[in-house]
Amino acid sequence: MLDSSSTLPDRRGAENDTFTTMEELEPPTAQEQFLDAFHEGKLTEAQTFAGDLHAADLAGMYEQLNPEERPELIKLVPAEEFAEFIHQLPPSDASEILGALPNAQLAATLQELPDDTIVDLLQEMSGEQRGHTFHLLSDDRRKAARRLLRFADDSAGGRMTTAFASVFEDLTVRDAITQLSHVKDEAEVLARIYVVDDEGRILGKVRLRDLTFSKPDVTIADINDHDTRAVLASSDQEKAVRVMQKYDLLTLPVVDEEGRLLGVITHDDALDIQQEENTEDLERQSGIVGDTPDETYLNTGVLRHVRRRIGWIVSLAFFGLIAGYLIYSYQSVLGSVFVLSIYMPMVVAAGGNTGGQAATMVIRAMSLGELDPAAFLRVAWKEIRIGMLVGTVLGICMAVQINFFMPTGTTLPASIHPYQFALVVSIALLCQITTSTLLGATLPIAAKMARLDPAVIASPAITSMVDATGLLIYFSLAKLILGVG
Repeated sequence: MLDSSSTLPDRRGAENDTFTTMEELEPPTAQEQFLDAFHEGKLTEAQTFAGDLHAADLAGMYEQLNPEERPELIKLVPAEEFAEFIHQLPPSDASEILGALPNAQLAATLQELPDDTIVDLLQEMSGEQRGHTFHLLSDDRRKAARRLLRFADDSAGGRMTTAFASVFEDLTVRDAITQLSHVKDEAEVLARIYVVDDEGRILGKVRLRDLTFSKPDVTIADINDHDTRAVLASSDQEKAVRVMQKYDLLTLPVVDEEGRLLGVITHDDALDIQQEENTEDLERQSGIVGDTPDETYLNTGVLRHVRRRIGWIVSLAFFGLIAGYLIYSYQSVLGSVFVLSIYMPMVVAAGGNTGGQAATMVIRAMSLGELDPAAFLRVAWKEIRIGMLVGTVLGICMAVQINFFMPTGTTLPASIHPYQFALVVSIALLCQITTSTLLGATLPIAAKMARLDPAVIASPAITSMVDATGLLIYFSLAKLILGVG
């Protein structure tokens, strides 16, 4: 008989020696290879890998590098990708790079950038750099920049591009294609071609495939879809994005008060706007104020972070003193029934949580255009019912816990029955949650009615507010029902 322990190989051991994870089996990506070579100082090798990377990947890695490493990466960007690399960077970083370029390279780069990107960069530059850069623009680009600079940064006009294609309605398909061939390199998007009259007023649009598959002698009027949906240049950028989302538009025309086509907002710009608006709302709801920096989190200075956060923190710290004063005012009640201290944090926190939830739901609904100030009473009544139901469920849970599952060693004064104490906690929860949901839902609407951004009613502010109301409700009920203090 063979002794398997001595003659057979240890398969388990062999497997352990050769076992590799899925991560080890996957080859390194081009980005990883580039970064490895870059950090090891193998710049020639890194430049080879850079040729296989998209400009957006290079821009993302640039933002993650330390300031002293960034100049070396710029040298490795392929010349044919340089303009797109600049386009992918935040305006603050891009303007800094452009400021160090020689005039010839700067002029060539500007010629390849979209009009709206050039305007974003000009707005980021200092006065001297802006004037120098503006002087290097071609005449057409300079005129386009002047038109865009008339509009606010956060307006539809400020975010549109003037690099679009348009045709007249009386042209034939053959003539239209010939005309478009002259602007194919300048137009940012050719999937949608707008039909205009002699005064530039929008009459509709045709798709590129409509031109491709129509007979050459067919007129544009015959294939025009007559869709004149557009936004005014003065409209808020957020409204423009909502229109694009609602009607599933690839591009959105931007017009003046007389309906003349000024430019278009493209789908990639809409995504950028949506990200900016979401970030701004999230920060405001968290009590962070000021303009959102273009730099990444790690590359934003400590003092700038502090400036954007400190205002709310200091304000809420002083507001929190109100809660402390209420506890001090009811010290006799708390001293008589010290078990109240066990449930006090829970009652207070329940209000903050439910108030924050209500505020988030209402702010989101308003940002999507589902709510307006006219719905104030409907929202209030809805949230009162929600608060009462949630408060009732949580109150019953706490009543059961107090009567049957009170922690060992926790005692009530002889004159107070557990059902009385349970009644205090349950009613306090019902009142606290109802008032908190009502406040959380109606305060953002009130802010909108006062022409303020609803997001300024930040969750920390609502939490601090209902902390005070929760303590007042809790101790007042304890004094009334338990007859203490």
